[in-house]
Amino acid sequence: MIKLRQQKNSGIETDDRLVIEAFPGYARKLASGDWKFSLSGVVCQPPESFNMRQRMMIRMLGNAMQATPEQLQCDMFQARVAPFLAEAEHKRHLIVTIGDQSFQLSRRTYRNGHFRGTVGVSQALVDSIRATSSGHKEVPYRVELADQPAVVAEGIVRLISDGGLSVISDIDDTIKVSGVGNRKELLANTFLREFKSVTGMAELYQQWDALGASFHYVSSSPWQLYRALQGLHTELRFPAGTMHLRNFRLRDQLFKKFRIRRHGKVSAIQSLLKGLPGQKFVLIGDSGEKDPEIYRRICRRFPGRVTGLFIRDLPHRRMTDERLLKLRKALPDGICERYESAQALRETVGDLFSELAT
Repeated sequence: MIKLRQQKNSGIETDDRLVIEAFPGYARKLASGDWKFSLSGVVCQPPESFNMRQRMMIRMLGNAMQATPEQLQCDMFQARVAPFLAEAEHKRHLIVTIGDQSFQLSRRTYRNGHFRGTVGVSQALVDSIRATSSGHKEVPYRVELADQPAVVAEGIVRLISDGGLSVISDIDDTIKVSGVGNRKELLANTFLREFKSVTGMAELYQQWDALGASFHYVSSSPWQLYRALQGLHTELRFPAGTMHLRNFRLRDQLFKKFRIRRHGKVSAIQSLLKGLPGQKFVLIGDSGEKDPEIYRRICRRFPGRVTGLFIRDLPHRRMTDERLLKLRKALPDGICERYESAQALRETVGDLFSELAT
């Protein structure tokens, strides 16, 4: 049974276990001069303690990783696994506050607890927020449950003007060491180990950020890793950007041998290209799974929008000449190359970013 507490002086009963995760969003400037904010996140209820079914899933996960009992009791594993066992909160109305104005999202949370919505914001409001904040590329926002305003989270929206350059970057084995090709290594890197970045990628992305590029991290990583991934980005100073992670249920995946499904990644990339029609895009991924095939599909669906495409060549599944040729055919007017290291990518890209960002 959910424990409720009464909020002081409000008469509102509030579930103090509910949590909102507000993912970084983006805003596009319209022809009118105003902005269209695109927001997303999830509402869930983390477990206070693990019940019998959840403990069984943890044992199954431990067996898949060949983890010791001590590893399953460590703080890192407990923190990483808890979001995977949270219960989704669906059909919840949300109020978004930007500056001194509040808006109710038109749609309630989905069955999986996620929410997505757009809000129209005036240029005057954006200017007033900019005048009182330290950054000019970001606007903070607040999101709360309509019927329980004490359940609240704060997020950031990136302001993106038409005509710029956006980088869509994969995460696993592109900028973070994950070991997707090895199930045991993937699980251990996800639940038992500190996250590690691919050498040199943070510094390279910082250079592109300084040239004016915007960043969108689109990954098949579960949304439950959002906080941990944000920690990696902050610690290693990857450029701030929007983050698009996939819906995931640990229970389903344990019985499916932890398969990675990519259709959500296609949808996220398509939404970005539709939502930012004035942008040019550079796609960065790796050869380990389906990035080349996904990106080829995107290039065909949005001809002329992708001006550069680069695939990290991984040892366990090489980017063959055949895969590369198919990808190049979908990008006749752009640049499409494979690379093995951040230094090699820097040399391959050359002056592309300085030319596109000006």
